[in-house]
Amino acid sequence: MDCLLTNDSMNQQAQQVPQVRQAPTCTGTSTSCTECCNIFTDPTLRTAFGYQIETAVCQCHDLCVEDVRDVCVHTRTLRFCVPCNPDGMAGCRGGFLPNGVPTIQNIRVLCAGERLSPATGCDRIINDIEFEVVLQFGANTFAVVTPKDTVTCFFNEFASFPSGVFFTNDAAGLAAFRNELALIDGSCKVIIFENVRIETSGNDCVLVIDYKVIDKLWKHEDILVSAIAPYGTNITVKEEFEQGHKINPCTGSGPCPGAV
Repeated sequence: MDCLLTNDSMNQQAQQVPQVRQAPTCTGTSTSCTECCNIFTDPTLRTAFGYQIETAVCQCHDLCVEDVRDVCVHTRTLRFCVPCNPDGMAGCRGGFLPNGVPTIQNIRVLCAGERLSPATGCDRIINDIEFEVVLQFGANTFAVVTPKDTVTCFFNEFASFPSGVFFTNDAAGLAAFRNELALIDGSCKVIIFENVRIETSGNDCVLVIDYKVIDKLWKHEDILVSAIAPYGTNITVKEEFEQGHKINPCTGSGPCPGAV
């Protein structure tokens, strides 16, 4: 007896045959994309990062970027007096100083900016940084202080990237820095908190902020890099958060500095 394979039975068989999905691949001859290709082809990371295309090509991309050319590093200690009665007693003269030494509940960078110094012959970069520190006195009393610091990077404190060679502290070094500065378009800085604490000194409580500033001068540059585009054809939109989240330059922030 002949067996007749109907369309319905053929569809059922087709549904039972598992589809073979091609493993994600990353093509191209450059070894510069090895780490990125490992991320792109990892099944767990593909799900986590939403990659859908199966093949990405490591190829040369033409990018307009902020290319860092010079770096200055400063380690700072900022001291700022805060209200307190170290011995925990207000005494018999009245007053409103809180009793006891406060604890630090939070610290953040409130604003940060920098500027050139044409008035001194373009021999330095001046950085302004303001912090916001929340202090707690006792169980339910809080105070907010905003100490400021000014960090000046002189020309001979800048090292060229990536060589690490500093501008020499002489007329030739200053001339070279001025020529370099003529090419620079802007800056960014890295701020690292090393230690934040309250110290007592006599009748005062002193907020001490140990931190590091890495000031970087950059130039708008067009560069070629080897990379993959993991999302294929898409529309990408970027935006920097406002709503109190963005760290703006310190303009009109008041006259209350700290002491270094």
